[in-house]
Amino acid sequence: MKNPERFEKFIISQKAILIRDEKVLFLKLKNPRLGWDFPGGRLDRGEVGESGFQREIKEELGFDDFEILGVVDYDIWITPQGIPVCGIANLIKNDIDEPIMSVEHTEMHWVKEEDIDNYMFLWPNAKRMVRKGFSFYKNLKQK
Repeated sequence: MKNPERFEKFIISQKAILIRDEKVLFLKLKNPRLGWDFPGGRLDRGEVGESGFQREIKEELGFDDFEILGVVDYDIWITPQGIPVCGIANLIKNDIDEPIMSVEHTEMHWVKEEDIDNYMFLWPNAKRMVRKGFSFYKNLKQK
């Protein structure tokens, strides 16, 4: 029998990749050292996946309604403070509402796929996640 104390405990963070007019939405974090991010965040204690994700998107974009098109990527890393994080990137759709930036961010940019290398992100593999989001988005448009 395995020792449960050996199992890693993770912070789970769910993020949204929102693409409109061939551009993805990036949000700049208040702390300039942390760079850019996607809308979304961590689960609160007692929350489950989708309801926590809906709450975060409401808080960070003001969207009451959006469609989750699918998980496009995930990553697991250790923060500089030694905290394990499991990040999940979901492609979402909302073509109606204008995003309203939360107090957690200072800027909002719509960015073309070819320009994502000009941004520094909190998540180590964020650029890979965005590229997979664009790929997923393009595949959906072809169907």
